[in-house]
Amino acid sequence: MNNIIFITRYYGEMLGGTVCSQRNRKSLEQIFDNLFEYKIIDKKRGRLLLSRAEQLCFGYMGGIDCIDIQRVKHIILNKNCNYAFIDSSLLGSFAKILRQVSPKIKIICFFHNCEYMYINSIYKGIKRSLYSKWAFKCERQACKYADTLIALNERDSQLITNLYQRKPELCIPISIEDKTTRLYGQNGDKYILFVGSYFQPNIVGIQWFMKEVLPAISVKLKIVGRNMNLLQVPAGVKEKVEIISNAEDLSPYYQNAQLVVMPIFTGGGMKVKTAEALMYGKTIIGTKEAFEGYKLNAPIFYLCQTNEEFIKTISSLYEKTPSFNKSSRELFLSEYSFEATLALFRKIK
Repeated sequence: MNNIIFITRYYGEMLGGTVCSQRNRKSLEQIFDNLFEYKIIDKKRGRLLLSRAEQLCFGYMGGIDCIDIQRVKHIILNKNCNYAFIDSSLLGSFAKILRQVSPKIKIICFFHNCEYMYINSIYKGIKRSLYSKWAFKCERQACKYADTLIALNERDSQLITNLYQRKPELCIPISIEDKTTRLYGQNGDKYILFVGSYFQPNIVGIQWFMKEVLPAISVKLKIVGRNMNLLQVPAGVKEKVEIISNAEDLSPYYQNAQLVVMPIFTGGGMKVKTAEALMYGKTIIGTKEAFEGYKLNAPIFYLCQTNEEFIKTISSLYEKTPSFNKSSRELFLSEYSFEATLALFRKIK
């Protein structure tokens, strides 16, 4: 019997990391006889302070502490787990620990990002110094002790190789379950769509877009995402912008959008919302970061890095491009649906 323990720090709110983590778990459930999940939960304040002290002493990150380690050991030994899936390189310290607990266990570590590089791109000052040091140690231990490393894309794979002198054995791109019940929108006002939560790369990107691009184009913009009501909209474009915060269902906004825009300039891994837009058959205008890891098929993806490029591309496509792009939908089904990546997960056994 092949039993696997799935160790994760992603759960709860359905943000990008959680969506990918759930995909990972569901894929493994299809492959293994039994899956035992262990979640690294948020500790109470006292435990959290102790956990941070332990991180300083032992190089742990991702919120793990000695209690987590003992509980994971218990599951492995009592459930006869012969595989372990570490669902974040920030939990890479587990690779060394699990190797000591069960020398024959096969350890897989999934890199949601090259976390060391990602942390250096979004933090500054003491946070950058401290967090990047922890991330480097965790990822280095994952690379040293895991049997199989999985990256989301070739960019991350190359970063991991350069930093830790080990190339991941697999690249498994982001994928999502096809939950569409209707692909075509209903007649209504035309608009372009930005989807994203109130998160620093999204905030910086869409504020840049509203300041540098939106005044020069005659279109309406809908912004849909968790806590996006906190977003500051420039006075000069307020009449062009509608914000829908904490929507329970994104489907109608995707279905009725003429185009999807993704002005994202920093980040790591792959963007779940790019796969989501493909699922709904959308034409996407975005930056290199938004498209990282995706096969840039034309006429689906339109790459723009400057305000002039965004203005020119949106102006040329807005009136003549159908709201449903059959090629986008076909690319989703062939490359970025749950079924498309399941075969790649089978290679870890």
